[in-house]
Amino acid sequence: MAIQTLSFISLILRQYVKQPISTVGWKTACIATILFTLANQAVAHSGGLNKQGCHAGSKPYHCHRGPSAAPKASSKPTILRGTVTHVRDGDTIEVNGIAVRLSALDCPENDTRQGMIATKLAKQFQGAKATCELTGAKTYDRVVGYCSIGGNDFGSYMMRNSSCKIWPKYDVWNRY
Repeated sequence: MAIQTLSFISLILRQYVKQPISTVGWKTACIATILFTLANQAVAHSGGLNKQGCHAGSKPYHCHRGPSAAPKASSKPTILRGTVTHVRDGDTIEVNGIAVRLSALDCPENDTRQGMIATKLAKQFQGAKATCELTGAKTYDRVVGYCSIGGNDFGSYMMRNSSCKIWPKYDVWNRY
């Protein structure tokens, strides 16, 4: 692979270089190019993240994924009541257009057969009235909460009727 890369670079630079360069010279040139490129990337990314993991003053504005630790929950829930306006997958619904990641529920991804079945099961509740107790945690663009539909716990229903399972690490209120 290194020889192929050197050959490719030599084809590009041949018109600019009057004398042949030794293999050591090519290796040195490649290493210098890599170091120069990495140095520019380090300067371009200043760091300095706010509480949400975003570069608040940088352009372009972007965010990084948070740590893999369980989200922190508040001791007092915020209640979100409304209509299930969209079902993203088995463990994420939207209530009044607000994305809610169901706490402690781990469903297979949509690109699997089991994930498609779980999503189809959840979609039967689209248009239904939901009550979600939000934990105060957020993950990506979603708030996290325990939701009930018609007085029945949505997470329990999904675990009983599909391949969704409990994710104990995220059961912040020990509901399951």
